[in-house]
Amino acid sequence: MSKITKKSISRREFLKNTGRIAAASALAAAVVPRIYAAQNNTINVALVGCGGRGSGAAGDALSSKMGPTRSLSE
Repeated sequence: MSKITKKSISRREFLKNTGRIAAASALAAAVVPRIYAAQNNTINVALVGCGGRGSGAAGDALSSKMGPTRSLSE
């Protein structure tokens, strides 16, 4: 059987390694360019299983003045 040895790390070594990781992370964050996604304000409208009563609700939703709308029909 193999022996399992537990190697303890001193507090000083732990803090030194943690500081190195923090410095590397800060450097990587400063070097990487910031990328932002474009905003999509389209209102998607889908109507499932509403029968005859749903046509008025769908028409109201598609005529919204708050932004561009798109019907999700197949």
